[in-house]
Amino acid sequence: MKKIILIFGGSLITLLLLGYVVIYIWIDIDVKNNIRVVKEKYPGKAEDALIAYLLDTTNSPRDRSHIAIWTLGQIHSEKAIPVLNGFYKNDPKGKTCKGRHDSVLCQYEIYKALNACKTNWWPLHSRLNK
Repeated sequence: MKKIILIFGGSLITLLLLGYVVIYIWIDIDVKNNIRVVKEKYPGKAEDALIAYLLDTTNSPRDRSHIAIWTLGQIHSEKAIPVLNGFYKNDPKGKTCKGRHDSVLCQYEIYKALNACKTNWWPLHSRLNK
């Protein structure tokens, strides 16, 4: 019985660790792709290019939210905090933008990015800010 519990426990821990690694790699690839997309249009360091992409209103609000804002949060850009604060309307649940992401920036995404940039407690993808 103890052997079964040990095998089950070991398998569960291995599965959880494997899941974490897969999610980390997946997010890392998305961050790299987003940085590549914005750097094709705006030169410089990743966070500078992402901020320029966010500020450029010729880019769609959906792309600005899901490419620039999300990625700035993932790389924990402290430089983006004042810019993100300028767009944030104190709506942590994103009620004001629900169903309107084609016309307004996602407030929930801004909230999450600001939180990530300010806390910076475990900057997993900040190394990509180059």
